[in-house]
Amino acid sequence: MGSRAGKRYAKAIIELAQDEKLEDKVLENFNSILSTISNNKDLKLMLTSPLIEVSKKETVLLEVFDEVETLVKKLIKTLAANNRVELLMHVSEQYIELYNTKHHIQSATVVTAVKMTKDLEEKVQTKIKEITGYKANLTNQVDESILGGFILRLKDLQFDASVSNSLNRFKRQLS
Repeated sequence: MGSRAGKRYAKAIIELAQDEKLEDKVLENFNSILSTISNNKDLKLMLTSPLIEVSKKETVLLEVFDEVETLVKKLIKTLAANNRVELLMHVSEQYIELYNTKHHIQSATVVTAVKMTKDLEEKVQTKIKEITGYKANLTNQVDESILGGFILRLKDLQFDASVSNSLNRFKRQLS
């Protein structure tokens, strides 16, 4: 139920943001909101607590997110007026998803033995664009056990160009 309502609010916001040419700024706002709420247990608890008045929730949210676009502030006020403040995280997630779909952006994870360099990131982005036609938001995970190279995970696709994988293949061939 929450995600369906969240999606409706997100669709309305993305249309308004597009009209006002604020899509990118609103995306930054929602990324910030999502990160802040996810990383703050007290804030998350406050949003879902039936013991705290909606007006207090609205005041706290507007104070915490005072830097966001007017459009996002209006959303917070609308959610409060409709007693739906707990949907703010869902709306944020849905907006990001709609934005990424609209702009052909997907999420990918790159596992490397050391922190990924800009050069490697560009090569991976080029490969992803070549394979899928889309660019990707990359998340880098460091796993020293792969020894070198990288492992790319993109939806249900995995491309393993790690040294450990090459060594294992070589070992199997020798057996």
